[in-house]
Amino acid sequence: MKIRIVSAIVSRREGVSKEELERGQRQASENRAKLYHVCAGTEVDTVGIEKGSATIESRYDEIFAVPEIVRRVQKAEKEGVDACIINCFADPGVRASREVVKMLVLGPCESSLMAASALCNKFSVITVLDSVANIIMENARIYGIADKIASVRAVEIPVHELHADNERTAKALFEEGKKALRDDGAEVLVLGCTGMTGMAERLSKELNVPVLDPIPTAVKLAEMLVALGLSHSKIAFPMPPEKKRYY
Repeated sequence: MKIRIVSAIVSRREGVSKEELERGQRQASENRAKLYHVCAGTEVDTVGIEKGSATIESRYDEIFAVPEIVRRVQKAEKEGVDACIINCFADPGVRASREVVKMLVLGPCESSLMAASALCNKFSVITVLDSVANIIMENARIYGIADKIASVRAVEIPVHELHADNERTAKALFEEGKKALRDDGAEVLVLGCTGMTGMAERLSKELNVPVLDPIPTAVKLAEMLVALGLSHSKIAFPMPPEKKRYY
């Protein structure tokens, strides 16, 4: 099984040699297999985009990335990839991509919200900035799951600063998670940014509740659906009509 994670942001790496890049890619592949708990025989790789925003923290950021994301998904299907996951909690381009391919396309937001709803009565999402909360709630309404969200809280740390000080981010996640459980009635927490990947385990231990990490959750959901021979319905996501398109 081959799963491809499509980045939704543009990451520039100036002055990096080809050998360093290849070595980093090999190490990243090994790390992903451990972090995502993939089954034997599942290969997870990643591809980037060349046009878009440095981070996605608004719908405005999102529109720059979507055309490139969709093209990467189409290319993946032609290369025999079994499923694509869009690497951003806003799920940019997920529904558009489903229209133009038959293979499985998942977003980490939809995947983790659906999984969280199976674990509790109410859950909260802890995201980066308040400006992102409306995007998450809008998506939750589209997915038919907004009624199970107790709150969307923000640590008020921009995406590009999440790993500048990991301890600061971990403490902010703890404080907002504690408030969500104590004040909002949440029973489960969801990390509301894929830049927080790898931070769920510590928070779960500190607060003694399940905490969902969106990318690993999407990867495991993809594994299950591909193994069952399932993909999205083309009744729900029909192919777009043929016409001239200029971009």
